[in-house]
Amino acid sequence: IHAVFDHPGQALQAVLQLQLALAAGEAPLGLALQVRCGLHLGTDNHRDGDFYGPAVNRAARIMGAAHGGQTLLSEALAERLAESALPAHTSLRDLGRVRLRDLAEPVRLFQLVHPQLRNEFPPLRSLEGTPNNLPQHLNSFIGREEELQQVRELLSKHRLLMLLGMGGIGKSRLSVQLGAEVLDEHADGVWLVELAPLTDARLLPQVVAAVLGVKEETTHSVVDSLLNYVRDKQLLFIFDNCEHLLSSCAALTKQLLQAGAGVKVLATSRAVLQIAGEVTCQVPTLGIPQPREGQLPLSAEALMAYDAVRLFDDRARAVQADFQVTAKNAAAVADICHRLDGIPLALELAAARTRTLSVNAIAQRLGDRFRLLTTADQTVLPRQRTLRALIDWSHDLLPLAERMLFRRLAVFAGGWTLDAAEHVGADDGLDGFGVVEALARLVEQSLVVMEFGGERYRMLDTVRHYAQEQLEAAQETAATGLRHLTFYLDFAERARPALASPDQGTWLAQLDAERENFSAAHACSARAPSGDLLGLRLMHALRPYWIRRGSLSIGWRIAHATLARDGLRARDENRCMALFGAGQISFFMGRHAAAATHLGECLAIARETGNSAVLARVLQPLGLTSVARHDYAQANTYLQEALALAQVQGDPRELAAAWSALAMLHRLQGRLDAAESACQKSLALARALGDLESVGIGLVTLAMVAVDQQSPQPATQTLAQAIELAQQTGSQRLLQSATDACAGLAALVHDWQQAAVFFGTAQAQLEEASGSSRDPADQAFVTAHMAAAHQALGGPRFLALEARGRGSEYGRGLADMRQWLTQTLPRQRVSKRVTS
Repeated sequence: IHAVFDHPGQALQAVLQLQLALAAGEAPLGLALQVRCGLHLGTDNHRDGDFYGPAVNRAARIMGAAHGGQTLLSEALAERLAESALPAHTSLRDLGRVRLRDLAEPVRLFQLVHPQLRNEFPPLRSLEGTPNNLPQHLNSFIGREEELQQVRELLSKHRLLMLLGMGGIGKSRLSVQLGAEVLDEHADGVWLVELAPLTDARLLPQVVAAVLGVKEETTHSVVDSLLNYVRDKQLLFIFDNCEHLLSSCAALTKQLLQAGAGVKVLATSRAVLQIAGEVTCQVPTLGIPQPREGQLPLSAEALMAYDAVRLFDDRARAVQADFQVTAKNAAAVADICHRLDGIPLALELAAARTRTLSVNAIAQRLGDRFRLLTTADQTVLPRQRTLRALIDWSHDLLPLAERMLFRRLAVFAGGWTLDAAEHVGADDGLDGFGVVEALARLVEQSLVVMEFGGERYRMLDTVRHYAQEQLEAAQETAATGLRHLTFYLDFAERARPALASPDQGTWLAQLDAERENFSAAHACSARAPSGDLLGLRLMHALRPYWIRRGSLSIGWRIAHATLARDGLRARDENRCMALFGAGQISFFMGRHAAAATHLGECLAIARETGNSAVLARVLQPLGLTSVARHDYAQANTYLQEALALAQVQGDPRELAAAWSALAMLHRLQGRLDAAESACQKSLALARALGDLESVGIGLVTLAMVAVDQQSPQPATQTLAQAIELAQQTGSQRLLQSATDACAGLAALVHDWQQAAVFFGTAQAQLEEASGSSRDPADQAFVTAHMAAAHQALGGPRFLALEARGRGSEYGRGLADMRQWLTQTLPRQRVSKRVTS
């Protein structure tokens, strides 16, 4: 039990009453219940409704040193209690300084004494109570509560446990802390064997023997002496940093485990030993705050819930006593922790820089992190003095093929699949099968992380920076980048038609996973031979994805960068394609003047070149742009021509788009019957094509028409179907439009509160969709119905309900709409009919 009190006297009184009650009560079945208590004074930190932090951990360590029935107090608490009177008949006994199992410097402890309580106990259960050579640490052990519990459970069930991870991840610190936690379970001690300084594998047995104090006998080898010594012992070895001595460590570990049934081995390494009985645990990076694009940054208090931030803060305070995470530097601290991947050593090196640099200056210079992150501390191992040396240690242990693949994997951004690695990594003596083998070994060496059940791989950002340097030094950047570009171009072009198929939800998810790789591939196209055309093809293939996902800011930036390239200046089909992409995305972003310019030039080139296919395609968004600019006559001219061309060409997709655009025009003109008819035609074509998002958009349009016709029943039915399709496809555009329609329907039935909430949800979705804006017909629909809701509720009440809608999570908002459409709304309509 962990209890928190406002005042030290309350805490002492509580545990005294607890111990007195237990001592006075009758023991059930004759078994006395003996409880140990530890009290400490410190700052309370909250996270997820619970407490965390150094004060909690120190209280737990103090409790861990006690025996059943014993109550221990820290010196900080004892000093505070001395300022006021202790409870009657109570005193504190000074037990002197002891080393707790947090491995920090010795602390002074006091025992609560009372005449009705047991007051004599064996020596405290401290580090001194069991043989060990665990070192005292000069700084605190931060976080890792879950990992510590996990590895402790694994060690309780297995005799050989490997902690795996890249250098600087915190394996050594975690292993030593675990050793301190399990001291009581190993009567003959916990023994740390530090292997990093050892370069001659033949000396490994001598190093282990020296730690135990085992002497080599004249008639036996040192290995035989070790095996004889451990035969009847209960002890734990911690073999720290085995990666450069794997064969020797594996052989000796196997012999030790076979020699003594009470022997356990906890080892840290970048790679496994590969012997029977070995159980592995990958040590993760510390928890980090994620980027919050388009959102307010986390507060300083909220940031302190992340272990990486707490570590940075603790180490920065060690070099600059008045350092603290504040509102002014919180964003920079979050950025440092994120860009350094939560790697403890990297964070400690960055924190050391706060002696001479502000955190904002550190964050700005992380692009050159290998020069920035160094230490002058000569007491640490050479490979831990700089971030570069840390990764050098791992890289230098790799065979040639693995080094080759390691540097080529640097071109990936945000992870990759096995297929992608085979295509991009294979070249110059490394075939596809060689890539598979080398990738497996890079995972084993902890330089590559496997995630999502083995479906994807990634590098930590710091490791990727190092690999990029190696790729540039090998002069392979251009060739590897071109293979990366061609792979993702092919993938995007295969995905494009599938985005208008029943499988679009699956393909959208696959494209989501590769979003960063697409950006990297487009950047590469600016440098590659024939890169202008490759970049154009990539932009064209991804445009439907950006629109469906509401990622229009990214699409707009890439489309305009593509359009500006020298190779696309000629007035030909390629420039037409680039202009069309830039114009369509500009329209969806509400940049109607830019859309008119781009699409107008595209139309002119299509007429000059006689390209009827492009002509049919560009007339539809041009018509919508004219609608947005209130030029309804010009819009009708464009859309009728688009409709005619699509009919002549027999293109059902362009025909569906033309009917959909005409439905928008008719809605804005108040011609609701014509809008419904045009929408039904578009919807029939979309259904025949299996284009689920277009079906959903058509259903929403029908619902909005029904609302404007004051027909709630058909609106309810079509909206329920549209929301199911939005969830099925994952289309942000469809969901946002459906939420707008729900807001209008709620206003129609005078459920004003729900109308305001739905409007707030739609606004939040629109803002989250980077750069998106409503189309003109949807904007007119929402404006009219929300004006009625605003008037009915009054300004303050409407704004409060809208804010509630803005704050609802995606899943909650979807569930609320579904429930309202299928349960609440039908009951409301029945009630109104009964009342009338």
